[in-house]
Amino acid sequence: MQQNLIQEIYNELDMLRVLSKLANYALINDAKDINEDCYILTFKDIENRYWRITELLELLENGL
Repeated sequence: MQQNLIQEIYNELDMLRVLSKLANYALINDAKDINEDCYILTFKDIENRYWRITELLELLENGL
């Protein structure tokens, strides 16, 4: 169980890395084809993943 939690945390961190790079790339290149809704959804997803990592770390700390 502990190994599964650790792997899930790594997976979430990898997704955060990808999402942040994509968002950064779009902002730097002033992607005009992307509307504001895409940015909102991307940053909302990033926020949700941070919360998920926090929950997973709490489970890991509690030995579950």
